[in-house]
Amino acid sequence: MHKSTIITLLLAFVSLTGQATTIEEYHFRSGSAVLKGRILNKAEGEWSIVNVVTSNLFSDEEQVHAIPVAADGSFEGRIPLLHSQSVMIQDMGYVFLAVGDTLEVTKDALQEENEKGVTFSGHGMSAAVNRLWPGVKKHYFGDKDLFVKGLERENIPAWKQRMVKLTDTVIADIEANRLPVPATTSAGVKEVLGVSLLGDLLMAAMENYRFNMTSGGYYQINRDELGDYYDFLAGRERWLADNPSMLFAIDNPGTLFNYTWIYIMIDISFSPHEEGESSADYYRKASNVVTSRYGFKNIGFLHQMALCRDVFRESNLDEDSDPNLLTDKFAAIIPLLNYPVVAHQALQRYRQYIKQREVKASATVSSAPEADTLFQHIIEPYKGNTLLVHFWGMSCAPCRREMLDEREKVERLKDAPVRFLYICDEKDSPREHTEQWLTKNNIKGEHIYVTHNEWNLLAAKFNFYAIPFSIGVDKDGNVVDFDEVNKYVKEIQNE
Repeated sequence: MHKSTIITLLLAFVSLTGQATTIEEYHFRSGSAVLKGRILNKAEGEWSIVNVVTSNLFSDEEQVHAIPVAADGSFEGRIPLLHSQSVMIQDMGYVFLAVGDTLEVTKDALQEENEKGVTFSGHGMSAAVNRLWPGVKKHYFGDKDLFVKGLERENIPAWKQRMVKLTDTVIADIEANRLPVPATTSAGVKEVLGVSLLGDLLMAAMENYRFNMTSGGYYQINRDELGDYYDFLAGRERWLADNPSMLFAIDNPGTLFNYTWIYIMIDISFSPHEEGESSADYYRKASNVVTSRYGFKNIGFLHQMALCRDVFRESNLDEDSDPNLLTDKFAAIIPLLNYPVVAHQALQRYRQYIKQREVKASATVSSAPEADTLFQHIIEPYKGNTLLVHFWGMSCAPCRREMLDEREKVERLKDAPVRFLYICDEKDSPREHTEQWLTKNNIKGEHIYVTHNEWNLLAAKFNFYAIPFSIGVDKDGNVVDFDEVNKYVKEIQNE
């Protein structure tokens, strides 16, 4: 990277623009938190691990951390954090973890639904936020979802007006220190709760646009109507679009930032490049369009997060991608990043990318014997074949679509040394219901059902939370990159 770029990056750390925050600065820095607790009514053979999913909100990546659970149901583990953030604890829901805290969690295994049977204890910021959040959320939103799927276009203006009015109520209560919390609640806890309310409202607005106005496809977005639909952002910029505390939003922050990148900052993510246009010119041009359309005063926090996500999107991080192109994109956005936490995390992710190019990481992230034994048991019957292993579920529409699209390939290669393994969690995909769908749609291949506990072990081993997720296994039983196996399969198809 050029020296001038490094200097620009260092200058970005000098000042923090945008809304002042009552949250102490160390919460924006990397650290760790201790998560400990107990699973009550733990059945034998269940809950052998607790999976904790952390997110890199700057690059839309997830990391699964597995905490072993003892026979008496107790568990304890240290979770690395890029900053204080909401994490997903599998089968418990989203939980806020503050850097430096110890959070104690109790889960009643008899109450299987997420967030049910979960209690928090402790004296830190994490415990206070998690204890207060359900009540604060219910106070403003009630028991119903903010987003209404299937809303007709003529009813959207009235719905949006209600959401904007509710947003203004939340903002007014934050400013007047009227959030429904005990008087002894710290300013930092209040800010996390307040920004989580605002994050939910912004998410609802984006979900409404995505599902009720575009049928879920970004390619159907009419950019000419975006300014009118999101006209409420400009007058509330420091609360919504330029609020660095959005990093601490509790409910599904990864999707919040992903939707912002795609459904508000679409010019950054999906505008065509003109011939001969440099990355610097592209991002500057796209950013000017965004600020002009929404009436923003500057390139705010969510805007800068979208720039990071665009640079570090998955396709740019593939091992087959051009590192010079990513370096060029990274250098292009640095002058536009004036939030220290964004500039710092962008630099850290770039450094990590360079290291990964030099030393290829192992495909597995867990060496837990129980998980290794389980996976070996699954693939042993297919030894000597190249395996395409798909983790899927009946509730996952993209999974089902992928299996339908793969039918012809499975049939064509039925006599080749290739096997397609479809692994699902029997808890979420009951065998009888799943078999009916597979039979009706003539889905061939090797169908493997695992228990929920076994699914969690495999998720921790291969570091995934969302599905569909796929890996490859070569004929010698080694886990390899899925794209590598797919190339081999295509070569066989073309013979």
